[in-house]
Parts: sequence; C-alpha cells; structure tokens
Amino acid sequence: MAEPEKKKLKIAISIFMFWPNTGGLQAHAELLCKYLQERGHDVCVVTRAASQPLKGRDFLFFNETVSNLTVKGTKVKPLRFARYWTPLLWLIGKFVTRDAFRSWGTGLYRIVSRKPARETFAGADIIHHVGEAAPLIGFAAADAARCLNVPFVVQPTCHPNHYGDTPLDFSLYAGANRLVVHTQYEADFFKQKQMRCPVDVVGNGIEDRSDGNAQRFREKFGITGPFILYIGRKDSQKGCLLLIEAYKIIHQRQPDIRLVCMGPTVRGVEIEKVEGLFNLEFASEELKHDALAACTCLCVPSVGESFGLVFMEAGRYGKPVVARNVAVLRELLGKDEAGLLLGTPDKKTNSATLGPDELAGALLKLIADPDECRRLGENCRRVSAQFIWPRIVERFEASYYRALNHAH
Repeated sequence: MAEPEKKKLKIAISIFMFWPNTGGLQAHAELLCKYLQERGHDVCVVTRAASQPLKGRDFLFFNETVSNLTVKGTKVKPLRFARYWTPLLWLIGKFVTRDAFRSWGTGLYRIVSRKPARETFAGADIIHHVGEAAPLIGFAAADAARCLNVPFVVQPTCHPNHYGDTPLDFSLYAGANRLVVHTQYEADFFKQKQMRCPVDVVGNGIEDRSDGNAQRFREKFGITGPFILYIGRKDSQKGCLLLIEAYKIIHQRQPDIRLVCMGPTVRGVEIEKVEGLFNLEFASEELKHDALAACTCLCVPSVGESFGLVFMEAGRYGKPVVARNVAVLRELLGKDEAGLLLGTPDKKTNSATLGPDELAGALLKLIADPDECRRLGENCRRVSAQFIWPRIVERFEASYYRALNHAH
C-alpha cells in the first residue's frame, strides 16, 4: 500500500495534566508539542488540568473553568465533566484500584467521558496519549479515537516491574493502534507481553543546550570545590535517599565535596539535614542548566528508568553520569561507556542491588580522577547527540504517518 502524502497533521496530545514546570512527562509533552509545531503541524493538548498541578484524586474531580488555554505556546483543551457525575466518579476511583472491579471502573469512566471527549478531540487526525493508565484520561482518548475513526497512539513510558505495567495499564495499551516507546528494551517487553499492535522505538528528546552558567551557580550557593548533583523527585524510587546515605560516608572521608539535590520532595519523605548537602526544591530551567554546567558529576541512582533524560542533558555539558546498572541504561549508556553504572543487576525485578558503601566508594574514586571524568563525560556527550529534539521529533512524526497508513 502506498504511503499517504505527508500532509501537515492535526495532532491531539492526551495527558492527564499539562504542567510542564513539574518536569518529567509534562516537560516532555511540552517540548514534543513545540517541535511538532515547528514542523508545521497543528497541535493541541487535551488534559484534565493546565492551570495547576493535580494531586491525589484530583484527576477525577478537578475541572478547568476556562474552555481554551495556551500553555508554553501550545493550545490546551481541558476535558471537563459535568458536576452531576461527581458521585459516580468517586465510585470509579474505588473500582479501578480493585482487580475484581477494574473493568467496571473503566467502563463507567468511559460513560462519563464519552460526550466531552468526542467534543474535545473533534477535528484531530491522530490522538497520541502520553503516560500510563492510572489517571484514566487515556480511556477517554481511546474512545474518542474510535468514534472519530482516527489512529490512537500510546506512549506508555513504562518501567517494567516498577510502574506502567499493571493490568489496568495493559487494558489501555490493548486499545492502541500503535505504541511509541523509548528503548528497544521497552519494545521487547511489550512484544513478550504479546501486544498485537506495532511498536516503534522513537527514543526521547532533549534540547541541545549547554548554555548554563557554572560560575553563577557556584557564586549563588557559595560552592567552590567538587560537588555531586542530583536532579529528580526526592524519594526512594529515584534513589535520592540512597545517595544521601552515600554522601554521609563521602563527607566523612572528603569534607570538601558537596551534594546538591534538586527537585520536589515526595509527600511523606523527609530529607535529612546533612552538613554539605544543599537541598533545593523546584528549580527553573535556568538554575537546572547552571547546576549541570557547574557540577563535577551527576548521580541519579533510580531503582528503574524508562529512559533517563537527565543523563542525556548532563551529556550535553560533557559531564560524567552515575546511575544504577539497569537494562535501559545499559542499552543507552553502557555499550558506549557513557556512564558509570553501579550495582548488581537483577533481571527479574529490572533493577540492580546497590548499597551506600558501594555508591560512596565509586563516587569518591570518580571525583579523584579528572581524566576518567572527562572520558565518561565526552562519551556521554557523543551519545546524547543522538537524542536532540530535531532528530527525535522526526521519529515521532514517522510513527504518526505509519499509523495513518495502517488505518487506510
């Protein structure tokens, strides 16, 4: 079958909230929209919230008061539910967390969302849902795609054995015409799970930035010597608490080394006050890039990763990166010696066993070896060049055209 003419598309990006300053998926969606628009496509985001971040069960009950918004240069269409559905939404929230009632919960959600979703997604040539199933908006997007007879593309951002791979998630993915994933490891995982739709490996995108001001960051915080940088949510899953335990050991052995932890603290997590630790919360993009320019190395020892964008961002600065020896990072960084990957891999859990002593020892050895820092950093710079947005957006675009071709 001949490939259809590559016309400019009307693309609806579905995501449960669109608050790019929270980073992660939100920032990814913002930049995907930006670069798709630069290629001439008409892009809008369909979401439950764009004027404030959502917490807890807000994704069920929060309604935007304005019908059309613009966030970071992208049109936003809020998906809103009538207030009389509130009692049913409360019941849906209970059902979807229980295996025995999960299908009831998603079925009822489809009833609630059917009319507003069809109206909100109307006019799209393709609907692309970003994220896992728990916030439920993906089911509204799937129904709208079927009703409008347009392809439904899902980007799961799955961490196998950690999140994005529950029965609820697979009930969403099963309705996709195509999956777009970050790595071959993720693609192989879905093939093993016998997903019937095509799976495209598109990678993930970073901006080609190395304009951070190292001196500005060091002067702002009074840091003169070497420092380790952590960027991400402050919780055990991302490895922040492990790194702090390792830093206590580092500080005892080499007191001039500092640790900067940047990112939001997860509810219920308390960050210990440690001498030499700079505990920053939400940071601007400018401050983040200043920190990347200034740091000696980046260390984010996450239990699992779907891609690890922050490692690629550090690579644009030629910085050495330290992480757990998990499958995704072995694929992206390990084969090119573009990162220091630590711990004993555990294939069954898609993780790696790593303790504070091992982490502390590896960081001390790395910081004491400027030549190794430069070697790892330059390798990471070369690898990261594959993932700058102008290249990555072409892969997303190609996947959309394949989805449209398959639909005809």
